[in-house]
Amino acid sequence: MSEISHVGAVSVTYGHFPVGELWEPGFEREESRPDFQTDTSVIVIPGQIVVRTRVQEHTAPVVLVRGHGQDGAPGENWTLLASELYRPVYTGRMAAFDTTDGLAKPAAVPMEVFGRLSEPGEASLSLDPAQIYLVQVWEQGRNDSRERFEAASQRGEDSLHGWFEAYAIVFTPSGRQSPPTPATPVSRRGRLAARHGKPPLGMR
Repeated sequence: MSEISHVGAVSVTYGHFPVGELWEPGFEREESRPDFQTDTSVIVIPGQIVVRTRVQEHTAPVVLVRGHGQDGAPGENWTLLASELYRPVYTGRMAAFDTTDGLAKPAAVPMEVFGRLSEPGEASLSLDPAQIYLVQVWEQGRNDSRERFEAASQRGEDSLHGWFEAYAIVFTPSGRQSPPTPATPVSRRGRLAARHGKPPLGMR
């Protein structure tokens, strides 16, 4: 049976939001940035899956799913946006994030995916860091989201908090990798020696 997260509400700005892997102490932090010059709707970089939206600023319900096979669409009215491979880089703890404000907040209402009701809460789940995953990004509402957003703006409605697009991010095992391991801890003496070429006098 699939593991389904709670449904979060992602505050989207600049037309994109990340589903990212939570950094763990001891691991070298991945600092890569997505290339927004591409027309790709979903960009995968180490530690993140970046979803580009058709509406620049809005709030989108997002749920994460860990599947065990190709289960098809999460339900009626879902459309597959992209399929990409993701390799965990830390310990595999994934979460949906606002574009600029940290972890997504709980959504206002539940969402039904794969015949089960996901209640509002934190959109997070754990992957096996020894697995490689096929990530399927499913969406609702994109086909006319920008048009509905512009119409709401013209009517003077609070379009920033309106529902225009929803996403289900499905992770399915698709191979194995050597699990990432934390770096060997370096002592203060070692750090100072690396910086200055030799340990300080009091540490020799």
